[in-house]
Amino acid sequence: MFLVCGEALFDVFVDGSIDLTDTRLPLDAVAGGSPFNVAIGLARLGESSGLLTGVSQDFLGQRLMAILENEKVNTDFTIRKAAPSTLSFIQKDEHGVPDYAFYGNGAADRSVLMGDLPTGHSLTGLHLGSYSIVTPPTADTLLSLMQQQPDSCLVSLDPNVRLGVEPNVEIWRERVALIAQRANLLKISDEDYDHLYPDTPVEAKVAEWLALGVGLVAFTQGGKGAQLWSKTGNATVVAPKIVVADTVGAGDTFQTSLIYQLLELRQQNNDWESQLDDSKLKTIGEFAAVAAAITCSRQGADLPTLADVQTALAG
Repeated sequence: MFLVCGEALFDVFVDGSIDLTDTRLPLDAVAGGSPFNVAIGLARLGESSGLLTGVSQDFLGQRLMAILENEKVNTDFTIRKAAPSTLSFIQKDEHGVPDYAFYGNGAADRSVLMGDLPTGHSLTGLHLGSYSIVTPPTADTLLSLMQQQPDSCLVSLDPNVRLGVEPNVEIWRERVALIAQRANLLKISDEDYDHLYPDTPVEAKVAEWLALGVGLVAFTQGGKGAQLWSKTGNATVVAPKIVVADTVGAGDTFQTSLIYQLLELRQQNNDWESQLDDSKLKTIGEFAAVAAAITCSRQGADLPTLADVQTALAG
């Protein structure tokens, strides 16, 4: 089982066109959270995935659990907590780019302790990212779990920076540096990169991560596409031209697609990192870009199935 670690919450979409003086504000709530999306995305691609998070015992938590079970995501590591559910309010601009406001102090997904975790499970990999990597005690639990895994465990990281949750950029940098020492896959968006490393050229940081042992680094740039690097290759990927509904979940989809393909590649060859030449990186990046485009064409983080991506690639 591939275990995705992090938050599960409700994204509450706010209609940004409503006049600021209007006393009524229509809301549309959708289950989400970056790790929640990635776990479901992997299941839709046909991978055995689980979600490590804290889920409230309230009615919102009941809905999150029902969705995970319906999507066939393993919930053995999903810990029920007598704590509230996190709410993430999202208002989009005219280009569909979201602005976030988080309400989650003391929430269930930030309250996971090492003693909460079950034992005896064999994990093929771990994915970490978003505010769960910087909000204790969950952040320390995830770091400890990662450090206990054998080298055969594929470790994935997407910082997915949320300064509205933790505004101290140095805390984000420190935690990313610790996880990068063990990560096999690291994806970062241009927006997150600008938050964390505004004075460092991307290529210099990529070289540093590759030297640490990261097998694949991906730098996503929204509609401008993405760049991928390994120790033996690099590739530039162009984003497909689509009508954008919004960009919520695009990065999660790209990450999910990278994880899926690396797991498939590892099944074919244990020395998967040596296979990441220019051509293979191009193929991996194009699959991920097409998958992300499908999500962007839909309202909210509605990640594609494997059949969706294959159909789009064929077309």
